[in-house]
Amino acid sequence: MSTTHPNVDKKLFTSDSVIGLKNPEKSFPLDNDVGVLKWRLQSTDDALIPLTINCWPSESATGCDVNIEYELQEESLELNDVVIAIPIPSGVGAPVVGDVDGEYKHDSRRNVLEWSLPVIDAKNKSGSLEFSVAGQPSDFFPVNVSFVSKRNYCDIQVAKVTHVDGDAPVKFSLETSFLVDKYEIM
Repeated sequence: MSTTHPNVDKKLFTSDSVIGLKNPEKSFPLDNDVGVLKWRLQSTDDALIPLTINCWPSESATGCDVNIEYELQEESLELNDVVIAIPIPSGVGAPVVGDVDGEYKHDSRRNVLEWSLPVIDAKNKSGSLEFSVAGQPSDFFPVNVSFVSKRNYCDIQVAKVTHVDGDAPVKFSLETSFLVDKYEIM
């Protein structure tokens, strides 16, 4: 789903994939960053997930042994500042962490184990975290995931920018960001 700035001609965008002003007399402010298009993907189709997360809690004599894994599905993406947040039952203390790719932090105030990975890309496309803690398998859900990327998921590109009064090219800059609004594993 895409959303355009209120000053953008929505009919022109829908019919020709061109971002143009609705009223050419009202331009965008000069020398200011203005978002003119936002694109959003909301789906329950697992085939569209750029990063899969598998969380396998299994009961043990002292609580649960949890193995959580990630795998990058879209190898052309580079995900930055990835945080995988796993809920931890309240009042059971810190989990005992075994093997871990990346870093982790137990936030006892929020009852969460945060697994942090600075970069997930084609060279670092999979990893795992293992820990043990008191609790039941259902205590470790939902797992929340956040990340940012400088590359769009849909690989949309700006082909050119021209003046409203004609086809003269305009010098422009472009900033792309792909971020997570809500990414939960139930």
